[in-house]
Amino acid sequence: NDCEQDCAGDWGGDALVDDCGVCNGGNADQDSCGVCFGDGTSCLPNLISLGAATDSSLEVLYSSSTAISGFQFSLDGATATGASGGAAEDAGFEVSVGSVAVLGVSFTGNTIAAGEGLLTVLDIEITSNSACLSGVVVSDSSGSGVDFQTGDCVDLNCEFDCAGVCNGDAVEDEC
Repeated sequence: NDCEQDCAGDWGGDALVDDCGVCNGGNADQDSCGVCFGDGTSCLPNLISLGAATDSSLEVLYSSSTAISGFQFSLDGATATGASGGAAEDAGFEVSVGSVAVLGVSFTGNTIAAGEGLLTVLDIEITSNSACLSGVVVSDSSGSGVDFQTGDCVDLNCEFDCAGVCNGDAVEDEC
């Protein structure tokens, strides 16, 4: 209509405001997830998973669409004896390893930014042929719970000796 101005101020023009509120923007300000002025993290799956494993360590990875203020999970198939490194350490989190669960929290209010990468590295004692995560609980920067999934189990280098000890050195004698 020649009697109306478009968003660019042109009489009878055809410039339109895009989904991000930009005149003639063509939605160029949307990230790959369709979020205006986003950083691409809004479409990341919320996932805590296991990565590379050695005879004594196990990587814990994360992918999160929101900042993380705390996490907890159980480890099956290995016993965690310590934790260090990764985004948790970089953010100043205290990561404690108990007999039932691994707990990570910042007592100063720091968060792990939305994104993906190495959460922490667990020191482990192998008790099975594979390790799995269970009971994952993650909270966002307001302390609210966020739904997270667990990744697949990982194979561990475990050969049981005759006494049933993983990577043990017991052997049967001649009798």
